Amino acid sequence: MRGPYDAGPYRYVCEWCWKKSYMFFPDKIEKKESGTPLDLNEILAKAPVIELEVTKGRKIAAKLVTVPIRKLRLSPNNPRVRRKSPSSDENEIEESLWREEGTRNLYNEIRYSGGLSEKPIIDSGLLVIEGNRRIACLRRLDDQARNGELPDYSEDTFARVQCLMLPAEVDPKDVDLLVARVHVSGKKEWSPLNQAEQIFDMMSKHNMQTGEVASALSISPQRIKVMFEAFRATLEYGNQYPDDEGKWVHKFSYFYELFRRRQLAEWAQDGKNLTQFMDLISGEKPKLRLGSQVRDLSSIIADKRAFGVLLSGGFEKALAVVRSKQSAIDRYTKTLEDASEALLQLTRESLKLSKDPSKAKVLGEIKERVDYLLSKDSTEVRNPKR
Repeated sequence: MRGPYDAGPYRYVCEWCWKKSYMFFPDKIEKKESGTPLDLNEILAKAPVIELEVTKGRKIAAKLVTVPIRKLRLSPNNPRVRRKSPSSDENEIEESLWREEGTRNLYNEIRYSGGLSEKPIIDSGLLVIEGNRRIACLRRLDDQARNGELPDYSEDTFARVQCLMLPAEVDPKDVDLLVARVHVSGKKEWSPLNQAEQIFDMMSKHNMQTGEVASALSISPQRIKVMFEAFRATLEYGNQYPDDEGKWVHKFSYFYELFRRRQLAEWAQDGKNLTQFMDLISGEKPKLRLGSQVRDLSSIIADKRAFGVLLSGGFEKALAVVRSKQSAIDRYTKTLEDASEALLQLTRESLKLSKDPSKAKVLGEIKERVDYLLSKDSTEVRNPKR
């Protein structure tokens, strides 16, 4: 039996539960973190240099080092967790990473292969810059191996890990570029929100221009601009409508839909319109409840009546107004299509029509009316008699 514990959901736990890798207790953590001090100088002296290309002509001379898994520190600034778990506590960060979509699949891949195929990137202070989820998975596997839960692996299989250590004097701009190339335009893409935050940081912290970021990440300047504007607007929304749980950041999807559409982006350039949009997506019962609803906003804005209904009655009623008008237009279109098909059938009997004066007269009237409809000069209203 283990305990008592002053904090946490359990005051006492059995030995079997205490050993489970996903359960954390103060005395278990102390055991993990104990050990002899790490001599970084000795490790670095034997480490080979691996050059990491940042941009054309610029490289970072990293060192390939092997360090104990427990000496590494997870980054509280990792975009996957900094909004969800704004804490520097290792256990909270690790649990937040474990709850991320895809982490369990990554864990299974590492367990099957017995290690990592790609090296995490760390700074000179052993903070994980890239590869936080991999480290979280390795820690869990290390727990299980030490507790005898992985009979195919020895106790120390996952105790140490090879990493690429960046030099202490590395330019922070180069670090952000390196991470962005992996998670924004690379094969390990973050969610659009995390990508946009990384791009925003690069442009705001390092004063990088749209074209420079686009060139470095090999993606279009338009996409960079959309990401930047959408995240900047999200931050502004968070200032206007803050909440203790940080839910405001999830409104990013609304702003992303807003700025990725040219007409809406132009409309939002007016500060009053952007303020009105923020009002539409705020509150317990927002007029726009889903980011996908923004896709129909341009047609609602174009119709004054529909826009008024949106402000007073919400999205569904406003869209019904637009669709009702569109339905009427569609009925006219269907009528014209039917008429066109009828005329096409008549062309097959053109000789008979030419010999029938009454039918020829009707065709003449149709032609006259069509000519009027297609005419640019509508000052004279013609109403031929039947």
